Amino acid sequence: MSIQIKDFGKTTAGQPVKVGILANDTIEVHILSYGATIQQLLVPDRKGSKVDVVLGYPTVQDYELNTCFLGAVVGRYANRIGGSKFTLYEEEYHVTPNEGKNCLHSGLHGFDKTVFDMGFEGDDTLVLTAASPDGTDGFPGNAELEVRYSLAGAGLMIQYTLTTDAPTVANITNHSYFNLNGHASGSVLGHRLSLAAPAYLETDAGSIPTGRKIAVAGTPMDFTEEKTIGRDINADYPALKQCSGYDHCYVIADSGLRHTAWLTGPETGIRMETLTTQPGVQLYTSNFLKSATACKDGASYGQYSAVCLETQDFPDAPNHPDFPDTTVLPDRPYSATTLYRFDLAPL
Repeated sequence: MSIQIKDFGKTTAGQPVKVGILANDTIEVHILSYGATIQQLLVPDRKGSKVDVVLGYPTVQDYELNTCFLGAVVGRYANRIGGSKFTLYEEEYHVTPNEGKNCLHSGLHGFDKTVFDMGFEGDDTLVLTAASPDGTDGFPGNAELEVRYSLAGAGLMIQYTLTTDAPTVANITNHSYFNLNGHASGSVLGHRLSLAAPAYLETDAGSIPTGRKIAVAGTPMDFTEEKTIGRDINADYPALKQCSGYDHCYVIADSGLRHTAWLTGPETGIRMETLTTQPGVQLYTSNFLKSATACKDGASYGQYSAVCLETQDFPDAPNHPDFPDTTVLPDRPYSATTLYRFDLAPL
């Protein structure tokens, strides 16, 4: 087990950015202080060769232009807030619209655009911290986020804690784009996926939840039995046609830190299990991904080049009292854990 922190570059404003490297005998992960971003994630394939399974960029400046949130920690509120407003304790808050009239991934000054302080504990944990002042993009309260990345065998664990000095809302996720055949290998439509999710959240034309949970049984949305991502992606089904593929929040069965998904890259044999404490996972098949700048190793990313499994609270939950509560109070911090665990799929 080893841990290193090195210089990675500077932002256009001159802020130094660090890269923390965690490694053991099985996996190696590179984390940037910019956006607490997973920049590389190297895991062994069937031949024992290390494969980088996350999409990313080579420089800080490329990440500053990163409109697709590649690898970043997203918050204060991941996913969408309908109409860019919500009411909390009878006071209405207006947040920054950045997707039509809606707020996506917290507007323009979220944690994905923040330079975190970076340190470490022992030889297996990176600790990143950042502040979001009261009123940032309209969100109330001075918030402090701590993100802990640690290795446990063939697993990468991410632990989030957000504290506040006033009532606010929070929903934190990591927005890594996975391609288990290698980040530059092209389409993931041949990847096999299963989700421990009996339902998904119905959305309107703006991808805002209507409040209804739709059972996946008998629909192209069903991943309760393993299938390839591409099998039904072009089905004549309104939810898929609306998003040009999968971009939906699935309702994960049970509670606590539990199994959520299996994802397998057929060419490498690399398999990833996702576990989380959060109630939902946004399955996004990079339907609108387009490289705005140079990518790692000269790669070019496009539609269906990766799949995201964004473990999170439900989108627009502050506007849906029957969704799990996303309110954070000074005496009730936000906390969540996600674990990505790697092995080789059985032959």
